[in-house]
Amino acid sequence: MDTYDFTKEKLIALGFETNEVEDLAKTISESQVLNEEVFKQFNAIADKLPWPQDHDFGALALQKWAASATKPVARMMIEKAIQRAGYCAQCSTSGGEGLARSEHVRELECEYRQRN
Repeated sequence: MDTYDFTKEKLIALGFETNEVEDLAKTISESQVLNEEVFKQFNAIADKLPWPQDHDFGALALQKWAASATKPVARMMIEKAIQRAGYCAQCSTSGGEGLARSEHVRELECEYRQRN
């Protein structure tokens, strides 16, 4: 099971819904234009979810659906995922937790560079 599915299952087990975040990430990936209002809506919904296993589900959803987006939209999605994952890492309360959360930021930055 990958990190996306694992995190989704953890959130559902904790009583949270993930459908709205997933649907918005998919909608963003299918758009041909970059719409900051949709990202604001996405963030407002994704911000309500906790970070099980040191991952932000919003960042994971953007990363997952960026794979099917056009290049400019995918790059924006990965940029937004980096911002979300970076905030998650900054909110860590211990060194080990910060390192664990920073791993996703590094993964996203690598993916962003590969999309150039």
